[in-house]
Amino acid sequence: MRYFKESLIRLLYPAHCEFCGKPLALDENLLCETCEQNLEGLAYPLEKSLVDEQFENLDHAWAVYAYVTPLRELLQAVKYRRKDYLLKTFKNPVAKLATSIASECVYNALIPIPLNRVKRIQRQFNQSQILADLLQPFFKLPIWSNLLKKKYFIPSQTSMTREERVINIYGVFKVSSTKQTEGKSFLLVDDVLTTGATASEAARTLKKAGAKRVDLFALAKTNLPIKKEKSSSDEHP
Repeated sequence: MRYFKESLIRLLYPAHCEFCGKPLALDENLLCETCEQNLEGLAYPLEKSLVDEQFENLDHAWAVYAYVTPLRELLQAVKYRRKDYLLKTFKNPVAKLATSIASECVYNALIPIPLNRVKRIQRQFNQSQILADLLQPFFKLPIWSNLLKKKYFIPSQTSMTREERVINIYGVFKVSSTKQTEGKSFLLVDDVLTTGATASEAARTLKKAGAKRVDLFALAKTNLPIKKEKSSSDEHP
């Protein structure tokens, strides 16, 4: 009877793949089988999930995926089209890496990278907070969402070089209570690791407040260096 009801609902209200738009079969959810397999294929093997690049102030950084199609488009839909429910499509690979890290590392809390107040209001959610919620059952740790805060709004870093991002983000975070950071170890949670400037500045702020170790769990990592494109004003001063 349940299968019949679900079939009737799908007949009246067809569901489509969030990436390719193909009609979904009854046993498919959010993504069609092909797109789901493509997405799973982007996940790094566990032995390659530890980021080789060194980031100032971060002790370790892990990433689940390479930031390429279709993951890039799905994350953009999360951020800019308010489809936060799409983060559920990453649950299995996230669980595998989280379980692996939790078996080797000890932390006191998970800390989602905070959004500034303006972006939080515009987006109506923080994707890093949702990712932290996905991680929590595997680490069995509290999520300290209010420990790290952004003090003020900063310009978008999308088109900035690594050096410009470091300058842009410097000093933007503050710790609400040094009593909670002294001697503690934390796992930062963010959606995309690009240059590492944001996570590194968050780690610097926490360590300045007494934290002894700060690592990062990122959903995806970009593989291309950030280059600043020339604008018309650059070419014609």
